[in-house]
Amino acid sequence: MKLLNVKIKNFRGYKQEITIPISDLTTFVGKNDAGKSTILEALEIFFNNKSVVCEKDDLNINADNTKIEISCEFSELPEEIVIDATNSTTLTSEYLLNSNGNLEIKKIFSATAAKPKEKVYIICNHPSIRQGKDLLMLKRADLRQRATDLEIPENQFNSNLNASMRHAIWSSFGDLQLVSVDLLVDKEDSKKVFESIQKYLPLYALFQSDRQSRDDDKEVVDPMKIAIQQALSELNDEIEHIKTEVRNRAIETANRTLGKLNEMSPELASQLIPEFKAEPKFESQFKLTIVSDDQIPINKRGSGIRRLILLNFFRAEAERRRQEHQGNQIIFAFEEPETSQHPDHQEMLINAFLELSHTDNSQILLTTHTPALAGLLPLESLRFVEKNEDDRTVRFGTEDVFEEVAESLGILPDPISNHAKAILLVEGKGDVVFVHHTANTLRDAGYLDSAFEDKHFAIIPIGGCGNIKHWRNKKLAEQFNIPYCVLLDSDVGTNEARINEEKINQLKEDGVKAYLTRKREPENYIHVDCLELEDGSLFNFTETCDAKVLIGKEKVSKIKMVLEDYWVKMSAEQIRETEKYLDGEVEKYEFTDMFKDFLSLVED
Repeated sequence: MKLLNVKIKNFRGYKQEITIPISDLTTFVGKNDAGKSTILEALEIFFNNKSVVCEKDDLNINADNTKIEISCEFSELPEEIVIDATNSTTLTSEYLLNSNGNLEIKKIFSATAAKPKEKVYIICNHPSIRQGKDLLMLKRADLRQRATDLEIPENQFNSNLNASMRHAIWSSFGDLQLVSVDLLVDKEDSKKVFESIQKYLPLYALFQSDRQSRDDDKEVVDPMKIAIQQALSELNDEIEHIKTEVRNRAIETANRTLGKLNEMSPELASQLIPEFKAEPKFESQFKLTIVSDDQIPINKRGSGIRRLILLNFFRAEAERRRQEHQGNQIIFAFEEPETSQHPDHQEMLINAFLELSHTDNSQILLTTHTPALAGLLPLESLRFVEKNEDDRTVRFGTEDVFEEVAESLGILPDPISNHAKAILLVEGKGDVVFVHHTANTLRDAGYLDSAFEDKHFAIIPIGGCGNIKHWRNKKLAEQFNIPYCVLLDSDVGTNEARINEEKINQLKEDGVKAYLTRKREPENYIHVDCLELEDGSLFNFTETCDAKVLIGKEKVSKIKMVLEDYWVKMSAEQIRETEKYLDGEVEKYEFTDMFKDFLSLVED
């Protein structure tokens, strides 16, 4: 299941019900105490109610009742819901979907006790016709009686399957009079259906910025707990088989015992039924942690080290999920990922989040205050949270909101010379070196008439198109009334490739000269002759592999410095060799042609 919206009412600073859209990557920005963390913690209460527990004091101080409400709407629903081993059904046939065709679950906590207990409702278009609106609450015997009262032929349903009887009863009515209802799921099959639904809900992992320093610090433990949960979810079929076998064999033993008891006391034996009271909790049986080789707990190290472990947990997850595309949906919620991290690590973490968000089974929620970090995030991910008298608002998706986000975080456009006649936006600082060296070398060899500096181009690294930094620089270009163009990595072979292509195509539709590299990124164009190893051997890489990582490892270089260390060694002929490709039977030169197009923005 995929989370589409979260609704909050009467929870802390949120008084009136507010609907907050959730995308693959969602970033909450705003001033301190605006209510960003409240959203993440409301979701923690909804999904887990463990690391953050709903308390009486969470009730909004201006609420006109005692009910805290947290609702979530989901798409990508399971095709079938198994109530028990022999009884399956669907959410559609049980009339448990809302008017949008999605699953909407509301949890209400009555703030009359110190630790309020939840009541669970499914918001759905459900039959309201008399004798048809309460079927999910009826026991099997009552359903049989209802079918008899309605004179439904017995050959139209299986009297041993509740779902079959419900469907027959509903089918007997001409008009079910469907209306939107808050269906309390606490009895009979309504409760069983919800218990089954819970198995499909996303895992939710909240990583808070302010943690206590204990040996079982969740900042260290939680990723390992997620690893266990993931492993269990991916082995669900095997686990269900084990549970069924254990249950069957135990019940066989219980029945044999009752058989013998029947010989001695038939009356007592007839009153006893073997029954499992609760599902086994496999998660609690596995403990996984990380310790240093001298057995010093990780939480005794610096906060930067602890968060560095988290950084690499996310990076590893991004790589695994890109390769495997399996497992339950996971929602990673991270408060201020920049905390205690070097700027280089911050960017790596954001890149891991971006890659994770592009996989089929991950969603990322972030809060941030750091301009450099927020500048890398896509515009569509931004949610601007504001305190409005005694309530909160969450806004997104408009030019005014982008402006307020930029102003709130202090995100400024990159300075450009007053003499600039055009702007070329690239991803990183290394790309600036790549563009200048390529253009200057090709010009000096006679393949280009001029380089970018000859035509007074400002080359600015912005992280990616479609982010807040790109938006700021585009506004600056419009203000200076000069054209701009864009060159981005294609990231071919990764989950970002499709997203990048869509953004570039949109820019082209808007009349912007915009290109993606044909290979994964500029590092994939480095000629192998520039990478000779100490023993004189060479190594190769493909057009889609992570060339900068491979080169950095082989040459013991920082991956961010690969272009600056090795691209500058490229001769004109080496550049021409690595940029050459065939378009049908026509031989073409990628950067030579691309740069000619960019340079045409400025007349001689």
